[in-house]
Amino acid sequence: MFNLRNTEKFIIIFLFAALLTGLSLKTCSKDKRIVDVKIKSFDYEPSKESPIKVNINEADDEALAGLEGIGPSLARRISAYRSEKGLFGSVEELKKVKGIGEKLFEKIKDEVSVE
Repeated sequence: MFNLRNTEKFIIIFLFAALLTGLSLKTCSKDKRIVDVKIKSFDYEPSKESPIKVNINEADDEALAGLEGIGPSLARRISAYRSEKGLFGSVEELKKVKGIGEKLFEKIKDEVSVE
């Protein structure tokens, strides 16, 4: 097809190899880019309006004891009440548990739910 001498074939092959080498180096260098990201500040405050609430119908004694003013024995009483009477219909029903008065209820009412 082409009447080329050996030296001309060598030059064409050499140029083609150089082209392929250049293209592969360019492609590889794109993958190794380093991006330097700096965060100036991270201002995050958890929302005070929607804290994670403890579901008094599902919580175990340990989770209940984690509430302010409720220790292990009162947590067991809450669980026992739930076992005897069934699930709490409302948060206010906690006041029926022996040891939970109005003051303690006011402390924990925003930290508990029945859902």
